[in-house]
Amino acid sequence: MSEPAGATKPARRRLPLFQGILPLDPSTLTPNIIAGVTLAALGIPEVMGYAKIAEMPVITGLYTILIPIAVFAVLGSSRHLVVGADSATAAILAAGLAGMAQPGSADWVALAGILAILAAGFLLLARIIRLGFLADFLSRSVLIGFLTGVGIQVAMGQLPGILGVPGGTGGTLSKFWGTLEQIPDTSLTTLAVSASIIGVILILKAINPKIPGALLAVIGAIWVSYAFDLSTHGVAVLGKVPGGLPTFGVPDSGWSKWTDLLPTAASIFIVILAQSAATSRAYAAKYNEAFDENVDLVGLSFANVAAGLSGTFVVNGSPTKTQMVDGAGGKSQVASLTTAVIGKSGRL
Repeated sequence: MSEPAGATKPARRRLPLFQGILPLDPSTLTPNIIAGVTLAALGIPEVMGYAKIAEMPVITGLYTILIPIAVFAVLGSSRHLVVGADSATAAILAAGLAGMAQPGSADWVALAGILAILAAGFLLLARIIRLGFLADFLSRSVLIGFLTGVGIQVAMGQLPGILGVPGGTGGTLSKFWGTLEQIPDTSLTTLAVSASIIGVILILKAINPKIPGALLAVIGAIWVSYAFDLSTHGVAVLGKVPGGLPTFGVPDSGWSKWTDLLPTAASIFIVILAQSAATSRAYAAKYNEAFDENVDLVGLSFANVAAGLSGTFVVNGSPTKTQMVDGAGGKSQVASLTTAVIGKSGRL
């Protein structure tokens, strides 16, 4: 067990269930539900974008925040870590599967499911040999720098959408500079919408930090888009998303593929281990709370098993989605469960 200084050690339970939810404080229930709704509104377009990075069908991005996010909420120990599709693991997946199948095809989806299950196996093995101690080497200054870097990376990544341009390619810096070169092509309508949303969020936060400014801004943007059909004015919209819930089953592919994918699964495992532990520890330090890295490894493992069996791709502890929930006032995994319920309701 790793604990920030001064943290209260939680009571041990025979089964490590609901550690990210219990004890349930009724006074935080409403803020957590609002944070979950906010995550659904902001996170669904994000995970669909990550599906494109993984060259998966767009709908599979949404599937990452249905069952996997709920599985971790029940089995993990962190009260803040949000699990879902992530840009880093999506990029590794796409590179690892290149040449093995046609991107977006049924074979590609099956191989992505195998990768998620293999990564889950590595995570469970890490729990058995107790590799969670590696998070002990992350100092508070490193974690503060990590969160700062995440914030900068998120802001840089959102710049193309704010300006209404395609954006650059390659790594974070390459994409950013490529976006700056496209500034002359900025869509003024898109920029006006973006500036309005940012303004609403900042103004409401200045009035009262407890007001869910991000959620209200998203709701307002949806209404404006519907009322004025912003797509006809050069503003990119998500459009209609296919309905239906994921199907369950072991990915249908030859067993030889499993061994071929082991190196890629190992690379994904390392990213999940490092990024999830850093994010969990950063927020535990921020709120002076305790968490157990080894319990989180179990939650992450079963979340990836759920991903592999439900036709989607590998999931990771996401710094961006965790920040979305924290910024919206979420303080426990009740927010993640709320997001899962909303996502499921939207598919029916």
